[in-house]
Amino acid sequence: MLRHRPGERRRRLRAELGNRHAQQRRGGRPGRLRWDGSSATFSWSDYLDHVGSRGKDAPAFDAFDLSAGENNEFGVDTTEARHFTDHSLANDTSGTGGTSLDSDIPGKLETMNPMYFIGESNDDRAKYWWIRTGTKDTDTALTVVGNLALSLENLGDDVNALMYWDAAHGADEDPADFITWIGDVTGYTG
Repeated sequence: MLRHRPGERRRRLRAELGNRHAQQRRGGRPGRLRWDGSSATFSWSDYLDHVGSRGKDAPAFDAFDLSAGENNEFGVDTTEARHFTDHSLANDTSGTGGTSLDSDIPGKLETMNPMYFIGESNDDRAKYWWIRTGTKDTDTALTVVGNLALSLENLGDDVNALMYWDAAHGADEDPADFITWIGDVTGYTG
């Protein structure tokens, strides 16, 4: 099941969010995101202004010039970086492009994508999941986290997923709750 923060923690976060925006208004910065104590009001363009620009340009991971870290992840032997999508290969600007992706690329893509394994419905998979990210993540679309959590929940797994308001990529703002969760899952009380 997707779990939510206990009510007290949620109230503290709401108060903190309200305080942040009040400080912005006091500092002369217009409050693009408005908080009335129970809900936020904003336009899509205000939200995009607030979050900032994306961490990567399109195509985000398979750069035409092979400069993305992900291109390096697909390097092999003496080849430092390779394309792993037909689109970027067809638009290659590095001078090392070819006419087709290397034959090992599809298998590597499958092993790097958790959704592939979730779709396999492996009964030996982990059944407990702690997933965290921030709503101000400019590297990974929030739908990726949502799809991962919901896919696992649909398999009947215990999913504890949360998106922290105004936090960035890789945020985990409740490490003590994580330790408590581990104890709950394992039964360890030590």
